Amino acid sequence: MEERITRRNFLKVGGLTAGALAIGSLAACTPSESGSPAGGEPGGAGDAPAGGAAGGAPGVGAGEYSVDYVEFNHPFKIAPARESEITTPPTECDYLVIGSGNCGMTSAARAAERGLKVIVLEKASVAGGASVATEAHFALDTVQYVAEHDHPTWTKREAYDYFMFFNNYRSNATLVSEFLNHHNEPLDWFIDKGAQVRMLLYALAGEKTGAGLFFEGRAEALSKISQEVLASNGGEIMLSTPATKLVTDEGGAVVGALATSEAGEEVFIKAKATFVGTGGFGRNADMIHYYMGFRGDNAYAGDTFLEHDGDGVNMLLGVGGVDGGMRWSQGQTPNVPDVAYGEPLDRAASEPYLWVNKYGKRVGGEFFTNLTVPFEVCSYSPDAIYFNIFDSTMVTRMETEPFFTQSRGLPYTFDPEPNMGAALEEGVTNGLCYKADTLEALAEAAGIAPEGLVGMVEEYNALCAAGEDTMFFKDPAMLLPIAVAPFYAVPCIPSRLSTLNGVYVNERLKVLDKDGKPIPGLYAGGLDCGSMFMTDYNHAFSGSASTFSFFTGFHAADTVADEILGA
Repeated sequence: MEERITRRNFLKVGGLTAGALAIGSLAACTPSESGSPAGGEPGGAGDAPAGGAAGGAPGVGAGEYSVDYVEFNHPFKIAPARESEITTPPTECDYLVIGSGNCGMTSAARAAERGLKVIVLEKASVAGGASVATEAHFALDTVQYVAEHDHPTWTKREAYDYFMFFNNYRSNATLVSEFLNHHNEPLDWFIDKGAQVRMLLYALAGEKTGAGLFFEGRAEALSKISQEVLASNGGEIMLSTPATKLVTDEGGAVVGALATSEAGEEVFIKAKATFVGTGGFGRNADMIHYYMGFRGDNAYAGDTFLEHDGDGVNMLLGVGGVDGGMRWSQGQTPNVPDVAYGEPLDRAASEPYLWVNKYGKRVGGEFFTNLTVPFEVCSYSPDAIYFNIFDSTMVTRMETEPFFTQSRGLPYTFDPEPNMGAALEEGVTNGLCYKADTLEALAEAAGIAPEGLVGMVEEYNALCAAGEDTMFFKDPAMLLPIAVAPFYAVPCIPSRLSTLNGVYVNERLKVLDKDGKPIPGLYAGGLDCGSMFMTDYNHAFSGSASTFSFFTGFHAADTVADEILGA
């Protein structure tokens, strides 16, 4: 299987082209009755706290949940159909799952295994969704494989503090707690069913934080396991059958969905519970513009090859769901057009040399351990673009010495890149980067203000000579002067893997209305739910989004099975 994902279809952004790529996955879920905090079962100092409103806002209150609700026009929302007005005969099931990506397929398989009659509606002609591009999965050492391979991680308490701090304490504290206490369950479930671990890496935040778990065949292999479990337990996947509207009864409870079959006929699936996990709205340019503004418009989108059109989120909003952070996205290291993850030019773009905007002004300290940082730096640069400036000595360094930054395509390495010089020459020929014998000529070629770049390089070289970055405090080991021609400029534009949030949910993944009350019969996970990642994506933990997606689907299924079967 191809391990790297190429970028394509670049849009014009400040004289550059920007594009569409592939990656990402998310979801959300967990058990406990409405109004009763369910922070897991802490059993010692390493356990996550029980959560509740005191742990962060929004959190669990006395019998209700707090949502950050304001009256807001959602022009794309899809109003539900009333069951009493539908003439199409229903096909009945216990559990209807809309979307067959990481969260949806996991949820369907788990529910079927628990004994529920399950139907999956999938818009595409094949099942799997974002599993085709999902790589790492966050894991603490409560995951059996991680514990058995002596891979120390943060305690749940340390991870909880990180998640809450990173999200400005706006995440649902109980949901965070449930995730940390139970994220191991779907991962252990997959391994018990034959998933093979390919490698185990430390997270971007460093050793003893979180583990990045990689499976043979990536998440596609996990999706196939779920599909097999679903089929062996009598579940059904209806391909090329997009859900078009949720269906409510006279009391406002969700009782299923309408869909359009592959033959173009209306289908009514009536269900005791409905789970929505359709992958967000990354391919819907109008929604991106409306909810994210310029931060979304200018970003190189990573999931436009998937059918992430926002249908699920809009159906959730249409029945009274509340925007749970739809302005945020999975920010990623900025991109160079038409270059695969981990390729030489991609690696050169990420090295901490000298990053300047189009006026030649330095934009930050260059080095990062969290992928959100360069995304924000780039998003807020003039025309959403910056340039990595370096000279011929850095080219030689990249060819012969370990990199400062880890490559972002498998096999995730710091190793030298012997072909860097040749790759840069090819990039110059193809218009992907710039090269010149003088800084003035380089600035002219790249569209940078010449006086600004020359002055900035002089100032930066003085910092290098002094051995101290008094401007942005970069590690002195990374202070390398830019002095030996030829000089290079690699343009970078912001990149997002996908959208990040949909509607507010509680710790059981029940969708909440504007009063913070669960909408009966309705659950959401992955990119269609909010409440977890409330300020960009927690990228210091490799794969927290994908593990969250499996967790949400798995635990929503357990919640529904417990309620229907009376467990």
